Amino acid sequence: MKYNSPTPTVVLIHGLGRSRRSMWLVGLWLKFCGYRVTSIGYPSHRVSIADAVQRHLNPALERLEIEAGSRVHFVTHSLGGIVFRAWAAQCDPAFPLGRAVLLAPPNQGSQIIDELRQWGWVRWLLGPVSAELGTDAASTPNTLGPLPPETGVIMGNKDTLPIFRRLLGAESDGVVTIASSHGEGEADFTLLPTNHATIILQPAVFRAVYRFLQTGSCAE
Repeated sequence: MKYNSPTPTVVLIHGLGRSRRSMWLVGLWLKFCGYRVTSIGYPSHRVSIADAVQRHLNPALERLEIEAGSRVHFVTHSLGGIVFRAWAAQCDPAFPLGRAVLLAPPNQGSQIIDELRQWGWVRWLLGPVSAELGTDAASTPNTLGPLPPETGVIMGNKDTLPIFRRLLGAESDGVVTIASSHGEGEADFTLLPTNHATIILQPAVFRAVYRFLQTGSCAE
């Protein structure tokens, strides 16, 4: 007798200034690959990271229908990776957490935030997270501890925003430095020829995401 294995779920979490729609293409790819996909939105300009977790991520995950024996994977973009880490740091140990792929995450904070958050208009534009995403030891990314087990990072190495080059140096995706995207305990790290904005649109990235969710490695 043949039994069907449970279908794993992938949860998508978007980045700063984006919405659930920004993750639709990677979600479409993962559905094609056989995953159940749900995308969680949060008003990134109006809430802190803790509020994003408590008011938006937690309620959405509580409503999630999970098949018995299935695991829940996560794919995030930019700030979404820090929101995921903040959730994972306090989630119920019984939650069937699977693998996670963080795309372009500021895992050690943002040099751009360090430079610009002194300006009132930046705080107004970015909202509460502008006070949380610096590179200092007290910033939220740097107080969350190691990445959850089975978490991989995919990062771009195309700097297409010259305005930030003085701050970030040559090794960045235009918004986050490659060095800052690393996180303690990462299971895998992959560089691909893309930038911060378009990493969520690239077929090569989708294939690497799928490989990691399947095997725990992005390598072909």
